[in-house]
Amino acid sequence: MGLITRCKDEYFVEEFCEYYLNEGVDQIIIVDDKSFDKSIYDNLLNHKNITIIWEENIIENNFINKFYKTIKNKFEWIIYVDIDEFITTKRKNEFSIRNELLTTFKLAHCIKIPWVMMSCNNIKNSPDSILQSITHRWDHDKKHINNIPKFRCRYDKIEVKCIFKPAYFNDVFDHHPIRPVIDDLNVLNSIDNSVSTLDSWHHNLREIDIKEGIMVCYHYRIISQENNQKKLEHNYWYIKDGYTHDDLMSSDHPEIVDFTLKKKRTYFK
Repeated sequence: MGLITRCKDEYFVEEFCEYYLNEGVDQIIIVDDKSFDKSIYDNLLNHKNITIIWEENIIENNFINKFYKTIKNKFEWIIYVDIDEFITTKRKNEFSIRNELLTTFKLAHCIKIPWVMMSCNNIKNSPDSILQSITHRWDHDKKHINNIPKFRCRYDKIEVKCIFKPAYFNDVFDHHPIRPVIDDLNVLNSIDNSVSTLDSWHHNLREIDIKEGIMVCYHYRIISQENNQKKLEHNYWYIKDGYTHDDLMSSDHPEIVDFTLKKKRTYFK
């Protein structure tokens, strides 16, 4: 199982790698988009299961898809997530991702895993461990009206990230693989293992789904006021769209306390 991720100055990259290696990933490939602070990789540079690729203008050059084509034949499964996205098992929280792929999803070609939106609860400074310290999130039974597209309400539909078998897909897009090589794909929903369509969305995610679903993807977009400021200074999308600190904080909805990943991290200590 391989994992591809993009990173730009995210200080918790080491925690991200530790987490996914414990979940059964064999090789993590980090594509660094010209980080200003490369010391974030000091403890990862010589790790046999981690590869760091130094690139620039990743998005404009469609680098991830080009790179995917060069490594797709090396893996049976690939996870493609951003550095702030943590896929986890829920129904059997003591299971690893690898456990679920070998059992529940062994016949799948692609598994669609919906976001669960985490919230920083307006903390000022970035915590040493986001998984231990950030334990609030949106209540997905509620609507969160927001006129800014990136921070919009996700009551009716929410983005997914995917785990998929690269042998069946020629290319990869930000939220799912594309250009399948067969017509009868087995695309499954990670909440209840039902058949789904190959697209970027999960419809009508609710709290009961998060509680009883097989896997979900916790998205730590808003980590702290300090981290927000760094995003505004260095992140391509945030700069391009002219976001403000208030824009980012408008999607901070600390409505439910959720210890899923805080507890999950202790299983593998």
